Amino acid sequence: MLHRFLLPGTSVFFAGLTIFIGYFVQRTDFLTFASAYAAFFAGYLWLLFDPKKQFSSLQIRNLIWLGIGLRVLLLFSIPNLSDDYARFLWDGHLTAAGIHPFLHTPVYFIEHQILPDGITPELFSKLNSQGYYTVYPPVCQAVFALAVWSFPNSILGGVFILKLFLLVCEIGTIRLLGLMDQAPPNTHQQNRVSDPWHKLGTSKGALLYALNPLLILEITGNCHFEGAMIFFLFAGIVALQKGSLSKGALYWALATASKMLPIMLLPILWRWLGFWKGLRFMALFTGVSLVLFAPLLAVLPNILDSLDLYFRKFQFNASIYYLVREIGFSKIGWDIGEFSGPVLGGITLLGVLIIAGRTQPFTKNDFLRPLSSSILFALFLYLLLSATVQPWYLAVPLAFSFLTHWRFLLVWSGLVACSYSHYNDGGFRENFGWITLEYSLLAAYFLIEIWRRYKQKPASNSA
Repeated sequence: MLHRFLLPGTSVFFAGLTIFIGYFVQRTDFLTFASAYAAFFAGYLWLLFDPKKQFSSLQIRNLIWLGIGLRVLLLFSIPNLSDDYARFLWDGHLTAAGIHPFLHTPVYFIEHQILPDGITPELFSKLNSQGYYTVYPPVCQAVFALAVWSFPNSILGGVFILKLFLLVCEIGTIRLLGLMDQAPPNTHQQNRVSDPWHKLGTSKGALLYALNPLLILEITGNCHFEGAMIFFLFAGIVALQKGSLSKGALYWALATASKMLPIMLLPILWRWLGFWKGLRFMALFTGVSLVLFAPLLAVLPNILDSLDLYFRKFQFNASIYYLVREIGFSKIGWDIGEFSGPVLGGITLLGVLIIAGRTQPFTKNDFLRPLSSSILFALFLYLLLSATVQPWYLAVPLAFSFLTHWRFLLVWSGLVACSYSHYNDGGFRENFGWITLEYSLLAAYFLIEIWRRYKQKPASNSA
């Protein structure tokens, strides 16, 4: 039984770190951020993975509410670890002014002195992609417009609306995880050796998600819409599990209209549903997506232009991509990113198709572990081969990992703090020592986890 003072003490500890990181730490002060984040993550592991602790149902619920409360604490801060929020508000002001946000790059408005309400040089100076067309799809754009409509003259007010929307999504995700993370009565007993979480039953995924520092800070704290995508993906899976193809297709289309990553996962979902049911789902999904993306069809070339530049030019916190790039430098003498990027993308696509082919189809006794594991490994492969791996990109595979027994993504959610060394002292350059440390420890834990899992050969080995 937990000591009666443990939860209050933990709450104060987590709340203090959340406020400190969310309101006071600047990303240019890497060592301060890394120290605070390491303390937050260590507390998270100590609280939830110490085998000596036993949780009652009431304590589990209180800890989940603590995770929600930590997100509430961040509603009133301007993101200090990411400046993407400025582009969100920029796009929202354009929409509110009746200007298509995909029509021109931000620099166009400054050069031509076209300054509708809210489009100011001050906001322009905060943008990190002044010469690029926006890439945020319809659901994001709708929320951006709502934010500036609610607070047309306040950056803090607009950010508050963005965060409030994401908070609602986060609460929905935590609730859905509680519904999804269910197993047959004897499953937890069978997996006591492989999964120390058997004592938490169906609250495992919800609690892991609710208190994870990366998810708290990057979604509600830094306004990243992976939080919306996760909610819609999970809502779609729950609908499909209950037999509603139409609702499932609607939610997955909304997920795609939040971030376009779910398109990559469609072969896995199709395989899980079976051919004919998957075909009907794809038809419904395509129809809803066409409706949602209809306003963007006229500016599709601009979107593709920015996406092409993103995949060919942007490089941040990569792993295999950096190794390939260094081989190119040593053998050829120049950066082969424009060539290697598409090749690695093709390998990713092939890998996803292979994973899809090995995914077990849905059955009445299937409790989502085969589907979740396939999505987890597909996204893990995607991130390993990507040229850009922002910390919040881990949010989606991390969320799916909580429906499996795999924990290497959870470990990565702690190690990814090393990537913020890029911003140390305002240098905006990679610190390859920290990046090497991040991926070396990740690789070591990943290999250890595989070795342990296949050595024990648990009953849930298929997951």
